[in-house]
Amino acid sequence: MALNVKIDLDNHYKINEVSDDLSIFKFSSCLQNNTLIPLAITISHKSHLLMPNVYNLAFGPMNINNELDDSIKLQHQDHSRVFSTIVFAALTFLTENPTSYLGIDGSCNARAYLYYRCIQYNYDYLFQHFKIFGVKYYARVLRSTQEESSPIDTNDLKAIPELIQMQSQITSGKLYNYFIFSLK
Repeated sequence: MALNVKIDLDNHYKINEVSDDLSIFKFSSCLQNNTLIPLAITISHKSHLLMPNVYNLAFGPMNINNELDDSIKLQHQDHSRVFSTIVFAALTFLTENPTSYLGIDGSCNARAYLYYRCIQYNYDYLFQHFKIFGVKYYARVLRSTQEESSPIDTNDLKAIPELIQMQSQITSGKLYNYFIFSLK
């Protein structure tokens, strides 16, 4: 995955299909091997178990059962355009649902770091449109104990959103694993 993703809402892929309730967006991306792959962005109909009015946003290709596979690693020709398309879909959903929040789960520490870096790299641009919060909670604690030996911070057992500030670095032991977006 690329670390220096440049978000530009004017440079997103064409959305091929959108559900009436804006919970599904479909588009295609070209991989580095020149294969065109259909991708989907889905927004859950149920709010997050620990955070009311936060709806999970996931993205990736659809598998053979027509279910989103958000764990696959793809080598896109243009990561910036893919992420710009995801942000465009999020902004579209939130504009129509202004009291809702969208959450993105960094399903592993590497993805959480990628999302955090992407937010930091595009901080000024993103914060023109969104308030963005980071959450450290139990899933990161469980991942930390599996991926690395780090002490458990009892504050990580709570789902408390923190407004993300412009920072140069955050240690992996304090990394957010869930990111929440709302309209500004």
